[in-house]
Amino acid sequence: MIAGNPQAGSFALLRMTSVLLCLLTGPLCPAFAAAESSELAPLAAKSLLLDVARAGSQLVAVGDRGHILLSADEGGTWRQVMAPTRAMLTGVSFGDATHGWAVGHDGTILATADGGQTWQLQDSGADLETVYLDTLFHDGSNGFTVGAYGKCLRTADAGKTWTAIKPSEDEVHFNQISSGPDGTLYLTGEGGTLLSSSDQGTTWRKLEVPYEGSLFGLLPLAARTLLVYGLRGHVFVSDDAGVTWALREIPVPVLIMAGVKLKTGPIVLAGLGGNFFISRDGGRTFLAWKPAAFTGGVASLLETADGALLATGEGGVVRLQLPEVTAP
Repeated sequence: MIAGNPQAGSFALLRMTSVLLCLLTGPLCPAFAAAESSELAPLAAKSLLLDVARAGSQLVAVGDRGHILLSADEGGTWRQVMAPTRAMLTGVSFGDATHGWAVGHDGTILATADGGQTWQLQDSGADLETVYLDTLFHDGSNGFTVGAYGKCLRTADAGKTWTAIKPSEDEVHFNQISSGPDGTLYLTGEGGTLLSSSDQGTTWRKLEVPYEGSLFGLLPLAARTLLVYGLRGHVFVSDDAGVTWALREIPVPVLIMAGVKLKTGPIVLAGLGGNFFISRDGGRTFLAWKPAAFTGGVASLLETADGALLATGEGGVVRLQLPEVTAP
């Protein structure tokens, strides 16, 4: 467990194992969660939200108790829609403007074919020992779902059927699946796990990162430039597609759970305690930033169409503007 605030510690464990999360936070994941529908909550946009994705002109955020929220104004306002589960939802991905998937605890996989307005269960949600942590779809048919204890599923028919694949012999927790500009897939997880696949998940190879702690995500910066981040502010950058890595100094050594590269160039990382880190030199150096509008841990970041930064986490979902650059 991470030392310090117990709530912050349990938040950090969300992407590591549902068992520990249930032990630490109790009411966040009741045993009957997946068997019931979500409830409309007036403050859902301020509740624990763990991921956000774009669905055409809309944004879709997911999180605690099966909460699913839609925004038609780039995150300015949100409205909740019903979901056929109360399980915690940890990841969401859209293959196109209408077809999307959300995954989470209790083996829950939800699908939508109308841009997030309505959702259906693709998995019964009765497997209380399975927790999915992320999902990625390239189009309306082909996608992946990954999670704890080496779980990795692939579908080629929009989730009508899912096939289990085994990227690694080690049953580590896969925290994130991402894609590079050339279509290469990347899996990040505990124990310094970083795997890549250049054939859409058929075969995987291990990339050696000089760190044995958990990695929570990978951010492709260019064709061969990769940035990975994880526990205790560990950030590494590779300029040769993962052959060699250089450690980057982070001002506050906290767990980093999210990253995004903005269209204008800055790289933003964020994590525990509402700590954000900004690089304006391609990931060589990072400066700390603590926006007053967002407190608590950050789970995901997304750039809006109008250039704002959208953060989800313990503070719900919040639009932020990067601080202006001051002259030295």
